[in-house]
Amino acid sequence: MPAAQNGTIGLSAEERAVFFEVIEPTLFIGSQEQFCRWARTELQRIFPHGMLVCGMGRIGKEGMHVQHVMGCNFPQAYLQTLQRPDGLMYSPILAKWMQQRQPILFEPDYGVTTNAAQSAWLDNFRSFGLINLAMHGQCDIHSQTASYFNFSGIPGPLSLRHAYLLKLLVPYLHVALVRVVANLPVKAHAPQQSQLTGRENEILKWLCDGKTNWEISQVLGISEATVKNHVHHILARLNVNSRTQAVTKAINLKLIRAKLALFLYAGAELLLQGQELFGICCAAI
Repeated sequence: MPAAQNGTIGLSAEERAVFFEVIEPTLFIGSQEQFCRWARTELQRIFPHGMLVCGMGRIGKEGMHVQHVMGCNFPQAYLQTLQRPDGLMYSPILAKWMQQRQPILFEPDYGVTTNAAQSAWLDNFRSFGLINLAMHGQCDIHSQTASYFNFSGIPGPLSLRHAYLLKLLVPYLHVALVRVVANLPVKAHAPQQSQLTGRENEILKWLCDGKTNWEISQVLGISEATVKNHVHHILARLNVNSRTQAVTKAINLKLIRAKLALFLYAGAELLLQGQELFGICCAAI
């Protein structure tokens, strides 16, 4: 799409009409195939690009735990190099977006001074034939989960025009991606034991024994904050909201023995409830 005649980054009346024509079909996107087909055809009219990858995940302090990834002509091997052993996905581009929550435009420049980690990432970036990136996303109301959209192979130099278009496009892309993820088969969401790290499997077993975060920290010789962080990752990987749900799902997935886990966890829950009731009674006396 050409820039507006008046030199601003806003859309002209003609461009607004084209924008609506491009966006309207997203209302009917319900699968990854439909999404990628639309991106290869209609989307090119307003945002030309060579490849696109998008996904959804939980936001952490050091990165994003990606739960769903969808690539359209994007090298999957590159994404695997960004995956850390703890399950988080990290790149300087993603980290910058998580801080600013604004469109990020990136064109490699070896003349820029970077640290060793960023230099290694840049070499890896180039090795996959990536020449630039334009990235933006959208967070939920509590900033706990987010979608992200990475465009690469964009012709010409990146400009504020690209950032402006991303701000216009991403809300529609986000809704379409949510719909695609919601239509995925249930089995695609089922977590496997291999998704848990060795330490997380260990902590999961202690959770099933009814141990508190403090008790687990004493057993493993790590800080209570570290245990809490591992528990958060376990809940995210199992796609549950509480420790009780994590125990139940672990049983269903045969990660732990059902009878023993239920007995110990139920006993711990009753003990905690009894302690809380005792505290309330003492306060009332």
